[in-house]
Amino acid sequence: MRTLAVDGAELAYELEGQGDEVVAFVHGWCSKLQHWDAQAQHLRRGQRVLRWDRRGMGRSRADLPADAPARHAQDLAAILGAEGIDRATVVGHAGGGPTALAFAAEYADRTDGLVLVDTRLHAAPAPGAADRFAEGVARSCEQLLGPDGDAFFGKLYRSFFGPRAPEDVVADAVENALATPRAIAVAEMGHMLGDTMAVARRARCPVLWVSAQPDDSAIVRQAFTDVMIGHVVGSGHFVQLEVPEQLNAMIGVFLAARA
Repeated sequence: MRTLAVDGAELAYELEGQGDEVVAFVHGWCSKLQHWDAQAQHLRRGQRVLRWDRRGMGRSRADLPADAPARHAQDLAAILGAEGIDRATVVGHAGGGPTALAFAAEYADRTDGLVLVDTRLHAAPAPGAADRFAEGVARSCEQLLGPDGDAFFGKLYRSFFGPRAPEDVVADAVENALATPRAIAVAEMGHMLGDTMAVARRARCPVLWVSAQPDDSAIVRQAFTDVMIGHVVGSGHFVQLEVPEQLNAMIGVFLAARA
């Protein structure tokens, strides 16, 4: 494990593999870099693979929560710079999707491609219109901070997995999530409410969109001009842990198509 001090945070990360191409993995909400183990093992024979624990999560420490996904994108840029890496394909899962999008938008000249794994795009609602997603997030944050916050947190995190997910994998993910400082967890949940649709439209790199959800192709094609869309089967929200062979194959096809 390597570490880098960046603006009030001690970031833990791993860099492995060989080759000229770099793939940087962004974990999701209250997750950790080890959740990309299967992808790192698959890719490191031909690419360099960077994974890091976002500030306040996993083994990374932070004085304060990140104020926006752009802060995490800056952290990724700092790690890449410290390792002398100019460009990367960025892979983001779920709540890490806004970070991956922010990096592609703000560091377009350093982004070779973008892979978004079972994340979602959120558009700013029209004036006076209801935002059901934001309402749900607000309720979840309130429960996370309530007297039964741990029980709610554990139940919520378990719900992210499909019925075929191994119990030891689920239990480890839940334990890791519960170790996240509650202020970090709430702040990170709030990051999902930004206008990621607008940020996505600023991305100019090729995109691979991988989903375990019902067909979301229409909104994805509205956001990106150069996009491949894939749907996995038999998985819950944690695609990279539940059906790694499907995700690995899709990432491989996406990288090969740009070679």
